[in-house]
Amino acid sequence: MTLPSIEVFPVGNGDMTLITTENGKTILIDCYRKSGSDYDFLEERLKDRLNTDDKGRPYVDVFVLTHPDKDHITGFNTMFYRGNPDDWGDNSTRIRINEIWSSPRVFRRATATGCDGNNTLCDDAVKFNTEVKRRVKLYREDGYNCGDGNRVIILSSDEDGKTDDISSIVAELYTSFGHMSGIDDQSLNAYLLAPADKQEVTEDEEELTKNNSSAIIRFDLSHTFNDEGLNENATCTKSFLIGGDAEVKCWEVLYDKLESTGQLDELAYDVLLAPHHCSWRSLSNDSESKCDDPQLNASARAALSFANKDALILCSSHEFGCSTPPSQLARDEYEKILTDNKGGKFLAVAEQGEDSDGKPNSLFITFANNKPTKTTKTKARNFSKVVNPTAVKKDGKRTYA
Repeated sequence: MTLPSIEVFPVGNGDMTLITTENGKTILIDCYRKSGSDYDFLEERLKDRLNTDDKGRPYVDVFVLTHPDKDHITGFNTMFYRGNPDDWGDNSTRIRINEIWSSPRVFRRATATGCDGNNTLCDDAVKFNTEVKRRVKLYREDGYNCGDGNRVIILSSDEDGKTDDISSIVAELYTSFGHMSGIDDQSLNAYLLAPADKQEVTEDEEELTKNNSSAIIRFDLSHTFNDEGLNENATCTKSFLIGGDAEVKCWEVLYDKLESTGQLDELAYDVLLAPHHCSWRSLSNDSESKCDDPQLNASARAALSFANKDALILCSSHEFGCSTPPSQLARDEYEKILTDNKGGKFLAVAEQGEDSDGKPNSLFITFANNKPTKTTKTKARNFSKVVNPTAVKKDGKRTYA
């Protein structure tokens, strides 16, 4: 077992984040890999972090799509294997996704009429959605989770009742759903906080953009350590909060909802990935460029303020100062949140320098000394063999060596 980790890849104003659990399970949140050889290092770096099967083929245990904007899904078609896992070639270099987590709400809203073209799906998003539908169809036909490469969890029920017949693979809002996953990892839990019901977000269908439908999830990562004071092993759990490009209305609705139900502690985090690449519009209804004195939205700011002691707030974006996002105003506010909550740091991926090959570094976080800690990733993980050699997947079935 190892310390759980979070790696935020250097993709500019985009998101690609890899969680690795204590037990070596991998959860990739979004992907952004532009075409061209200049971006080969991103795919190579990701594959270096992943486990491989007995034939040396890479796989990720879970792929989570927060919403299907280009800067969160580009590269899906070229990097990942789609379709029946039995047809995954013996020498394939494409990454198999054992399980997908995705919301039907964001795709329904993305193609809604009256959105003046703002919600058009890119080709990678269309292919991703097709793969999700294949897995849901298979579940409907077989009535059970169909094994690695076919599993899917639906994040929140469809508002028109189209998921009523598959409730056993639907994660409902404001509930933990880590136990529903087929990855069988007791060191991981997940709690679903959004996308909210459309009636809560807005009464105007035209405002139901992909951003306002982003999934918001809190990942709880546990690990075992030796407590020298007690001279025995103990378990520590740290929380990682992500929200895609969720804008101010999402956070306002979320705070007011949890406050009304006495559940505000569900927003507590040790690590936060600043939403929408540290955009000001996740904290305010006022335009930073068009308003002389843009004001914070009190509820949205409060929702993002539940930083635990020594928390880290991470930013996946371009460098500050060129254009927005990222917003220096937003950064200042996040740094105030950390100060208010007794320490912690704001860390931007774009400020992490370059590796020995001249490629931008990832932002790599572990939980040494029971707190989130920035660590230099100096060596790729070596998984030339399966993680558990006694349990080998062959022809879609689990056998033992």
